Amino acid sequence: MGFLKDIRNLQEQADGQNAQRLMAAGRVASATITAVRDTGETIDDNPTVELDLSVAVDGAAPYAMTHRQTISRLAIPSFQPGATVPVRVDPADPSSLLIG
Repeated sequence: MGFLKDIRNLQEQADGQNAQRLMAAGRVASATITAVRDTGETIDDNPTVELDLSVAVDGAAPYAMTHRQTISRLAIPSFQPGATVPVRVDPADPSSLLIG
């Protein structure tokens, strides 16, 4: 059990570093949520969800993608199909983004 916890902690650390990098260098864009699925996973009592998104970056055609992220359970009502959310998109990899 300790090994799996160590792996999860390493993944959370990597995710945190990626989030910091995207906040600093990611392209500002918006995404419209087209579907939401609960993964059954939680981190600190907050659900990890899969979101189907239509991402719109200035100067490019919108594209569809699925994104997985932990969302505060207090914010879940705002993450419903049809809602538009701000995102930061990795300029080198448009499939990598951060909501927020």
